[in-house]
Amino acid sequence: QHVDNKWISSSSEIIAFRKALLNPVTANQFQCFVSLKGGLLENGVLFWQEVQKYKDLCHSHCDDATVQKKITAIIDRFINSAVPPALQIDIPTEQAKKILERRKELGPYIFREAQITIFALLFKFWPKFCKFRSNLASDKILLALERKKGKKMRKKEG
Repeated sequence: QHVDNKWISSSSEIIAFRKALLNPVTANQFQCFVSLKGGLLENGVLFWQEVQKYKDLCHSHCDDATVQKKITAIIDRFINSAVPPALQIDIPTEQAKKILERRKELGPYIFREAQITIFALLFKFWPKFCKFRSNLASDKILLALERKKGKKMRKKEG
């Protein structure tokens, strides 16, 4: 019974996290929060959102040329960027290679594995973010994160 309850709460947390990533305000706050953790986490939020838009595009039955443009845009920004490093998100190189090999396939699942990887990685920070924002009014969250970012920058400089 206890195990079941734990699973139920974690699935509701997963749903809440997914909704948060789809909400522009919460997603932006979360993106600022993970940017303080370093690495490519900030890009992970953007990647996840862009893949959702891509999947919506696929399901809207728009023309193949538009779908292909979106695939190319996502690949050029996150998977094979002209700006080093080429891989701008935290996924295994094999996943990136698989996407590049399948870039001409137009179905909604070309980025699926990478999106799941990024979601799982970002989800680890969700409880910390929830705890952080629970003490603040929603209009104060970004301000508090900017202050933290400023302190972090000053530490690096000093």
